Amino acid sequence: MSESSLLFESIVRGVAAGLYLATAIVIARSLRTPSRISGSLSYISKTAHVIAQFPPAMAPLGLWYLVVDLPSVVGASLTWIFVTEFFQESRKFDWRKIIPLAVVLINAVVAKFSPPDIARPLWLFHNFITVGLMFHVLVIVVRSWSSDLVERRRLIVTPLYIFASLYSIGVAFVQTMELFTFAPRQPSLFAAFTLLGSSLLGIIVFGQAGPELFGQAKSAHPNSQSRNEPVAPLTSAEKSLAAQLDRLMRVERLYRTPNLRISFLAQQLRVPEHRLRHLLNQGLGYRNFNAFVGQWRIEEARDALADPEQAPVPISTIAIDSGFQSLAPFNRAFKRETGLTPTEFRAKALGALAGKPDDA
Repeated sequence: MSESSLLFESIVRGVAAGLYLATAIVIARSLRTPSRISGSLSYISKTAHVIAQFPPAMAPLGLWYLVVDLPSVVGASLTWIFVTEFFQESRKFDWRKIIPLAVVLINAVVAKFSPPDIARPLWLFHNFITVGLMFHVLVIVVRSWSSDLVERRRLIVTPLYIFASLYSIGVAFVQTMELFTFAPRQPSLFAAFTLLGSSLLGIIVFGQAGPELFGQAKSAHPNSQSRNEPVAPLTSAEKSLAAQLDRLMRVERLYRTPNLRISFLAQQLRVPEHRLRHLLNQGLGYRNFNAFVGQWRIEEARDALADPEQAPVPISTIAIDSGFQSLAPFNRAFKRETGLTPTEFRAKALGALAGKPDDA
């Protein structure tokens, strides 16, 4: 590659690195939530990746190259952590998510200071982990497509991370080929422009990383009457639609429908799907349709578990009657919303009732 081409690529990569770094700063400038922290670290790793994939920039660094290379190596793990936090909106960070990051980092450090015969299978293992994590990212973002109520995330961020996952899988494939062909890494204008496009999308998407993207998921309310309270002023048409929605869920218990989809609910309400999405998100404050339905189901299960007359009813029966497909997802959802397992909740609720003195 000519000197002019190398200079041009270095400029392109410099702009891409700057945009990635700017995105990391924008994401981290507000509340320090797990999704913002992991998102910022993810974009710092992307900054490092732009530089690490350009041999002329790495050659003069000596051992200092590790300062750039190691953040690049763990990029897929950080992206995976960010996506699981950002799309699934966990209320509490699961520290087990650090395990893949730690494994990748330790594996990379050992590989970098090992002879080629040992390093090669270690890097192959690294690439397998990268591909596995990126496939899981694809599964998460694709599954979230229909239930996501945050339109900006659904229509813009989801395609961005589909592209990012496919890019990472492609890089892992190329690096695997290099392991078997012993070919040295070469500068690539195509890769540079790909990264520039990705960095532009990143700063456009997260340039105003406000509550719309990083808002907190709505919690289940102990009082079912308040579940559909609006979080923003509603028009008369929206109030009418909200009342119809409440009737379908509270009276007809449509949430019990297996695999209930927002398109089916919109048909029952005789409104376009986008109107229902807007009401649920902008009017009622929900960010995920499955979470909205799940909270109705959890509320019915809470009432049943606290009812002394239903004490002999198995928890699995209550779960199925509430609309859950099986016991395992019910247990996870119930613990996430209440902080207790169904068994613990029932024992506590019935114990409190048993301790009350009888009415005179």
